[in-house]
Amino acid sequence: MKPLQMSAPANPDYFRSGEGEPAAGASGPAWIATAGIVHDLGNLIQIASAAINIVGRSPLMAPADAGSILDRARLCLEHAGAIVRQNVGHLRDQAIAAMQSDVAACVADVVTLIGAMDEPGLILDLNIAPDLPAVRCDPVGLRRTVLNLLLNARDAMGGNGIVGIDARALAHGEVELRVLDEGIGMSRATLARVFDPFFTTKTDGLGGIGLPMVERFIRDAGGTIAIDSEPGIGTTIALRLPAIAAPLAVGGSLAPTSPRVE
Repeated sequence: MKPLQMSAPANPDYFRSGEGEPAAGASGPAWIATAGIVHDLGNLIQIASAAINIVGRSPLMAPADAGSILDRARLCLEHAGAIVRQNVGHLRDQAIAAMQSDVAACVADVVTLIGAMDEPGLILDLNIAPDLPAVRCDPVGLRRTVLNLLLNARDAMGGNGIVGIDARALAHGEVELRVLDEGIGMSRATLARVFDPFFTTKTDGLGGIGLPMVERFIRDAGGTIAIDSEPGIGTTIALRLPAIAAPLAVGGSLAPTSPRVE
């Protein structure tokens, strides 16, 4: 399959609903950013609720197991809190200083969140190259991006199957992060509209926000996004972000470069 390089519309006020009409009240990038925040907070609350419900349904669960699941729920809520604090401006100065991220650490954080959903049919296959350079982007935004892509991949496979996550450094100063699934795939007509806000093929939830938010984040970070998909075969989404050689700043992702995870 030949990757289809997608790009946002040139006019930032071009926001469409799922029916192909301009969305009521759309007012440009600030509007889609707000919708993206609501969407991502909903994802995190959903995962935390699932973890709490698991413990609630299992009164005889060993305390150690219950504690581990509740720790994941707490982590989800901490990420939600970070999104809120960042967007109300309380950590504006820190956010400016933390515009670099450890890709391996961000992926590890999101994998922990996904684990809190307790979906035994979903397998995450990680292939993260060692010694990845830091990338120039906000770590909170990168975690939101990876979480959105993994949840989309899960939905495309009905919660059952293998989602691949790989990351590698490229020769020309970029880091590539890919998310691969073997789900239902997308037609070219659907691909042509995946970045239209509120365009969605889902029948429930706040659809049509995740990918536009991902595209905007990657573009604002100076990177690119490419989608390769075919009906009945699956989808690969490749993100490329500018690499930086400097060590991670205080306030960025915490973990050092992670070893290869299988």
